[in-house]
Amino acid sequence: MACFRHIWLGLILFVAGGLGAAAAGETVPGQSDPAFVDSVAAWLDGPEEDALPALAELARADNAAAQLLLALIDKTPALQGPWLARLPRSERVALMRADGGLSGASWVHAAAGQSAHAALWQRLWRADAPASLGLDFARAGEVRAAREAFIYAALREAGGLGELVSDPDFPAAVRFLAHPDGAEVDAGALHPGDPQRRALGAGIEAAHLGDWLATAPEALPARALCEARCSDDVAACTLAATGALGSHPALLMLGSPSEALIDPERFARSARGQTSFLRRAILSTDARGRQHLIKRLQVEDACFAEQVVSEIERFRAQPVPRSE
Repeated sequence: MACFRHIWLGLILFVAGGLGAAAAGETVPGQSDPAFVDSVAAWLDGPEEDALPALAELARADNAAAQLLLALIDKTPALQGPWLARLPRSERVALMRADGGLSGASWVHAAAGQSAHAALWQRLWRADAPASLGLDFARAGEVRAAREAFIYAALREAGGLGELVSDPDFPAAVRFLAHPDGAEVDAGALHPGDPQRRALGAGIEAAHLGDWLATAPEALPARALCEARCSDDVAACTLAATGALGSHPALLMLGSPSEALIDPERFARSARGQTSFLRRAILSTDARGRQHLIKRLQVEDACFAEQVVSEIERFRAQPVPRSE
């Protein structure tokens, strides 16, 4: 029996070691590594040409947190700055992706091998992801990603939202998505300025919308940008900024790429968080539509319009990197 117990103990230790167990307090292995912490800080408030190579080096060294963050940046255009956007394709693939195939492989697969948390995104990016995945994100503390998962499920008409909405972990900010799936969603129970009311056939007064934008957690990315750059009239800026996104779901999907890796408040108030908001607004329309967007914003809030123009110019002015 003693020998049998030793065999089982050895198997348990082998399996735990093979899974790359996170250090105490870690959600994703490697997130407390000082090199990863420094790389995140550099990416949030410094040039991506310094931060991304550092993250790539960590990813190649099997840091799951770096692998997950690189995969999220690679998947999300709004998180990408002008330096990365202008990299030649071969250099970009080598920097942002693991080896494999003609275009490399997303680092999310390597991260998922070490972390059940990272595996949530691996599942999200599959065409057959079930609507219930949104609850898994919510229970993992990834509120923004949970909203994104439910929005994707609704767009794919995956079904099941009408049954899931009664779960206590279902995010209140996306309850409107369950209405087309047959669920009864009480518009009267929502904040009178909550944009969900529009999807439920209820009206919203401008003053009420302003009140909602001033306090709702989902509007933090817009408020943080406006407080930092257009502090003379944060309310007008926030209203213009959210309108520039083109849709309410676009606002709901903005925020920290992973709340386990980067605190939402920290991300929203960082330079990267602010440029990601502007980039998402710019990407909401084509080049011709951007001219109309800017003209409209100049009427709604001149300061925010200036931020959008500045971000467009930042991408135009960036020189094309040259291969050595």
